[in-house]
Amino acid sequence: MQKRKYLSALMRSARNTISGPVVGFHRAVRIGIVGFPLGLAMIGTPALGSTAEDPGRRVALVIGNQDYEFVEPLVNPLNDTKEITRMLREADFDVTLGINLDKKAMEQVVRRFLRELNDGDTALFYYSGHALQVGESNFILPVDAKLATQYDLEFESLKVSHLLDYMKAASSLQIVMLDACRDNPFEIGSLFWGEEEYALGKTRGLRRIPNKLGSFISYATRPGQVAYDGEGPLSPFTSSVVGNALDPSLEIKDLMTKVRDEVVRKTGGQQIPYEDSTLVTNFYFVPPKPEPIVTAHHRVSIPVGSGASALSIPEPVQPEGGVITATLTLSPEKGELRLPDGSTVGEGDKISAVQLASLQFMPTGSGAGDVELIGYEVEDEWGGSASAIASVTVVQATAVADADDADKEKEREQRLEALVAWLSETATGRAVEADIGVGPVPVYPKAPVDGLPASDDWLKVVSVDSDLQLSSDGRLLGPGDRFPMSGLSSLTVRPQIGSETRAGRFELELPGEAGKPVERVTQIIQPRVTQCDGLATQPFDLQAVTEGRLANEIDSELVDKVCGEAMAAYPEIGRFVFQRGRGAFAAGDLEKASAYFEQAYQMGHVRAGQVLGRMYYLGAGIDRDRKKAVSLYRKAAERGDAYALHSLGMAEIKGEGTKQNEKAGLEKLLQSVEAGHTFSFNAIGSFYLSGDHVDENVDRAVYYYNRSAARQDIYGFYNMAVLYRDGKGTDQDFDAALGWFEKAHEGGHPSAGTAIGLLYYNGQGVDKSNEQATRWFRESAERGDAWGAFNTAWMLGQQPGEAAARDRIRMLAMATAVNPSSPAAEKGREELKSANRKLKAKVLQQVLTDLGFEPGPVDGQPGRKTRDALSNFFTSSKLDPVQGDNALIALVKVQWEQSRPRYDLF
Repeated sequence: MQKRKYLSALMRSARNTISGPVVGFHRAVRIGIVGFPLGLAMIGTPALGSTAEDPGRRVALVIGNQDYEFVEPLVNPLNDTKEITRMLREADFDVTLGINLDKKAMEQVVRRFLRELNDGDTALFYYSGHALQVGESNFILPVDAKLATQYDLEFESLKVSHLLDYMKAASSLQIVMLDACRDNPFEIGSLFWGEEEYALGKTRGLRRIPNKLGSFISYATRPGQVAYDGEGPLSPFTSSVVGNALDPSLEIKDLMTKVRDEVVRKTGGQQIPYEDSTLVTNFYFVPPKPEPIVTAHHRVSIPVGSGASALSIPEPVQPEGGVITATLTLSPEKGELRLPDGSTVGEGDKISAVQLASLQFMPTGSGAGDVELIGYEVEDEWGGSASAIASVTVVQATAVADADDADKEKEREQRLEALVAWLSETATGRAVEADIGVGPVPVYPKAPVDGLPASDDWLKVVSVDSDLQLSSDGRLLGPGDRFPMSGLSSLTVRPQIGSETRAGRFELELPGEAGKPVERVTQIIQPRVTQCDGLATQPFDLQAVTEGRLANEIDSELVDKVCGEAMAAYPEIGRFVFQRGRGAFAAGDLEKASAYFEQAYQMGHVRAGQVLGRMYYLGAGIDRDRKKAVSLYRKAAERGDAYALHSLGMAEIKGEGTKQNEKAGLEKLLQSVEAGHTFSFNAIGSFYLSGDHVDENVDRAVYYYNRSAARQDIYGFYNMAVLYRDGKGTDQDFDAALGWFEKAHEGGHPSAGTAIGLLYYNGQGVDKSNEQATRWFRESAERGDAWGAFNTAWMLGQQPGEAAARDRIRMLAMATAVNPSSPAAEKGREELKSANRKLKAKVLQQVLTDLGFEPGPVDGQPGRKTRDALSNFFTSSKLDPVQGDNALIALVKVQWEQSRPRYDLF
């Protein structure tokens, strides 16, 4: 009776035991998603991701800077970085790695990391190298950092708190590990960050970073103290982290307690690691393992009167490798269990998984119809367990039954043999092309797995390149992991951003028979960037997969085609919608562009919100609304989008669309400078040159402009020209000024032509020429420079004849249309107001004609046809109807927009 009660409980347990792969299991710790909606309409959309990835990813940025150019090199960072990377990859992190990075390379690596982080639940940043505390903040330093002048910090460092903020905006748990607590190696006595100057001296170590909820920050030693490189190949701190992090029993806070104990002992108490945690959940570097997989109820029949018969219990499998043991929990009543060597085993005995599969049953007194039960529990080395039973039915021997069983077994073997042959031929016969940034890509979607048992015949992952993420049935796979042959059809690969220049590979071990050589297959994976990404990515886009192209480099017709194809192939990815919008923008179709940008924004694409904001700010194709523009900027800026940081900073400094806050605005611009966005280089330089919003500092302005020009930025070229033209911060040199202006104009600068025109008008460095001045003014006007348009109008006002007078009126309208809030627009509106009414009517009729609205004769006497044409224009363009000069301004603006102006340069 007691045994029957136990058997009943065992059967209930067996019904709950997994008999196949764990579908949808994620090795990463599941800690919940913090959504980051861009607007109310985005409720329910993925958290700013560019893909519809499953949650639970782990993403890490690892930087090791050792070979410094201008201060003493360090000893251990590259070794530290190598070992930390190995450990993190074993812990299922996607690692973005950067070693010996100069400033520009560091900007690019951080962008790559933030791109990978779009759908990450856990974000980790590890840094080994030189860092510096300045004021209340910590800065990590690239290998080309000089810190030779007071102004270098803003251009030669990364503020750690900024990176942590960006991580927090796109993940639910953040881990920062800083092995950079060393003495300040630079001789500079003080450094500026924004308007504040900080005295340095020989500062020691790093400061405590303000920690918001959900983060874990660890330092190699206490704030204000220094860490040591140590005498071994690794630093004391990193060696202890690497040596203990993969202990599955250590939660991160317990891990750091153990690390602290070891480092204190290693350094004789001179170095005491420190951590600051605001976590509200536990985190383990070793992800939870799936339970061992067993066949819940294995059935076998043996003929009556037979001797020892093999039970053929399917061998238990731990999908991630490791040792499995089996404990017998129930023995047969009329028989005994034996191993192939003849030894017997019974209840309570522990045997290996291989021995379990080799068990034999020797009946003693069993008759036909008797059923004997065998119970066992398997346990892996991580403590995972599963229970199962095997039932043995004693039957009369029948040749037919034997034949049926043999046929079924033969059929199964043939199916498996065919699948193995298919896999070998497929893997060796072709590379699998995998688009980057579209989520997991199926490797063998047509694998002939129909009819295969879910838990029979397992494949083993031998190796996977670090740039690839392999998974099956939603479970991440690494070297040593196993998955069933039936899982081939769900096997996927996800290439890392930036891996398109090289082919990757993974190797699988095929199921085989005992005593035969092990067979393996290697699959080549060729990551690739889609044509849409290659042709239409915008620079600095945090959800892009490549560095990008400027607007004037876009082939709008080709972009519309290839991005349309990408949208059809990957309808859930907003990046392709945004990039198709860029193609429409380049084609001058602002209505279609804004629709694509709005769609991408609602799908969670960060940059789409910033671009929409610029359209609202400028009134480009949609009604001007600067408050809405600022709200869009703010959402993207929180994620670290460099364009949005610049746009928001300028709006806050000027109080346009938001309350004026010069200090907050300057901080946003400095974050944009840190990211390498030269728009902010030039904006801050202009503030220092003019003394607007900051104290005038011509030397610092020159410094900012030089940094911009060194990055080949057209605004840097322009501003260097202004310095030479005006003799500010340098000797006046009109020849040099003209050269810089021409270089800026060749690059597309909208105002450089106006500046060149003024040189010709004034005869500065060139022969005075009104004709040349007018030509250069007009070129800038057509690019959207309001002063270029006004100056062209002024020059035309000196010429006789109606043609010049009408052209003058159109240019006055242009000066107002392209930038209504500028001083040039104000002057243009005043001049337009006093212009001849009949001539203005002729210009209005001519523009309507040019736009295809048929206003009747261009005679300066607008009648019903002109009124109807104007009404049709406003209906067609979806603009609010206006009259008089405002109608002419609206017409001229639409006409100008059809010339595909470079809005991205404003």
